[in-house]
Amino acid sequence: MKTKNNSTQNCFGCGGERPSVFVFFLITLVLMCFFETLSALDDSLKKLLRDSTGVTDDDVKSATGKKGISLFDAYALAVQKTERMAIEGENSIQAGERKLQAIETFLPQFSLRANKSFPKIGQSLYSLSRSSASLYLRQPIMTGLKEVSKIKSAWSDRKIKEFQLYNTAGLLLGDVGSAYYSVLLIERDLKNNEQLLELYFKTVGELKRRVDIGRSRQSEILRTNAQIYTLQAQIKSLRTNLEHARLVLGTLIGIESEYNLVDTISLSDPAYSLEDMSKIVDARWDVKTAKEQVEYAKSGVLTAYGLHLPSLYIEGSYFLYQDQLSTPRWQSALQTAINPSAALANSVSGVSYKARNYYVSLGAELPIFGGDITFAKVREANSIKRQSDLGLSQTIRYARQDVIDSFQVWESSKIELDAYRKALASAEENYRVVTGEYRLNLVTILDVLTTLTSLQNAKDDYERAALQFKLNRLKVGIATNEFSGDKIRALKQ
Repeated sequence: MKTKNNSTQNCFGCGGERPSVFVFFLITLVLMCFFETLSALDDSLKKLLRDSTGVTDDDVKSATGKKGISLFDAYALAVQKTERMAIEGENSIQAGERKLQAIETFLPQFSLRANKSFPKIGQSLYSLSRSSASLYLRQPIMTGLKEVSKIKSAWSDRKIKEFQLYNTAGLLLGDVGSAYYSVLLIERDLKNNEQLLELYFKTVGELKRRVDIGRSRQSEILRTNAQIYTLQAQIKSLRTNLEHARLVLGTLIGIESEYNLVDTISLSDPAYSLEDMSKIVDARWDVKTAKEQVEYAKSGVLTAYGLHLPSLYIEGSYFLYQDQLSTPRWQSALQTAINPSAALANSVSGVSYKARNYYVSLGAELPIFGGDITFAKVREANSIKRQSDLGLSQTIRYARQDVIDSFQVWESSKIELDAYRKALASAEENYRVVTGEYRLNLVTILDVLTTLTSLQNAKDDYERAALQFKLNRLKVGIATNEFSGDKIRALKQ
């Protein structure tokens, strides 16, 4: 009995309150690591958004406190106050964690195992299943091509999510720019139409005076009134459209209160041209994503072919505790028949038997037959690879179209803006001449108002063309990654 008690203490290896202290320390350590990991993930997300968008916390604070929001301010608010970039950032973080998981496939698996067998083993029963507690270690050497292909695919997946994050930043800038200039265009249209309406009212007043003295006809008043009613309907429609446009922009940048827009952007012509098409297309984030999708598909093919290869591993266990096996009755009877004196000595000393405290083994598995599943996975992986190749070709073609189209639209709007500038200058000169003639009594006030209306229309056309030109210039930069990352600060100047 004394020997058995000492054996029991050696098996458990502890006593008193030591297990409670150890468990408390272990739980504390796990909780500390957990909260530290959460903090690291939060910092990692901020860094990802900072690198991909070029927007800092100071930019957001500055934009929040401004009365007039510029295009850069609107973009900064959209990055930090809405979920779009944060969602893509989380995808990138998840891909990074999958990459770490893939690397860990080469590391050993260490665990604590315990089991309780039923019924309890006795003299009349003999079973290979026993209650035990053990430390288990398994070190994979080769599992087909699983480890290599998993790391390769995880690396490609991490790059894909990173490229998609940068691409989403460009798409967000495009959406914010379109909504931003849409509001400005409608505001300019509304303002110019209201000014034009005032001119028409002045024209009607002058026409009434001329009708009273017999120098104009009543039909001229009716025709002008028809234009006034049409213009009033357009103003009402513009106000409705403006409310909708401001709602769209406010939702996009995360603002629910009233806000004012200040157009301060002034961009120079691009430092590149369509002759740099090949470099521009290769540098686009959507093209980089498509190329990495091909590499990801290649790793899938590697994984599928690796299912035909053998797996090697080393495993072992060290038993901290296990049931001792008493000699079964049939074995005792056999020992008594063979060696009566030894059997008698064992029965007197109370000897019992137990298995070795540890074992180590080298394992190998070779797949022989698994139906058509393995071959089907190979065919599926090859199909995915061909599909990714087609996707890359399609992405490159559409990327070229986007770059060429944005350049052509911008250059066309540049020519239009110059033409509207000349028209505005001509209208201003015409108005100056007519007002001079009016002072000399060579023309009537009606001629002056008509000329002023033409000047207002020319100014309206020029301002619309100027805003559209800025939007088209922004789209060129987005299509060519000109404003990607920290380069977005060109919009802040």
